[in-house]
Amino acid sequence: MSLAASAGRGPGTMWSPTHVQVTVLQARGLRAKGPGGTSDAYAVIQVGKEKYATSVSERSLGAPVWREEATFELPPLLSSGATPASAATLQLTVLHRALLGLDKFLGRAEVDLRELHRDQGRRKKQ
Repeated sequence: MSLAASAGRGPGTMWSPTHVQVTVLQARGLRAKGPGGTSDAYAVIQVGKEKYATSVSERSLGAPVWREEATFELPPLLSSGATPASAATLQLTVLHRALLGLDKFLGRAEVDLRELHRDQGRRKKQ
């Protein structure tokens, strides 16, 4: 995941990210929900109201691989408390595609983008 920043001019200008680029590499340790101990897994990435769904990794054995990228626009004033937590949280949900009925939940991860932005000692591409 990487954060893209708007260019600042002059000394004292704060770095202010405008977009976040997310690369979904793979999932690990998922329980199989399909026949034969496999899953037809896909990931849904969401930031605020924007969503992106990866392709389906068919018949994966607990470690589906996607290597797909998505870019999301960040809400203004990311580093202030004025941004609602839901708008500044990256949610990644992994589901099993069901041929009949609802897709089945396999796992979820969340990243607080405000905390990531505040942690100035961390490399921005982690």
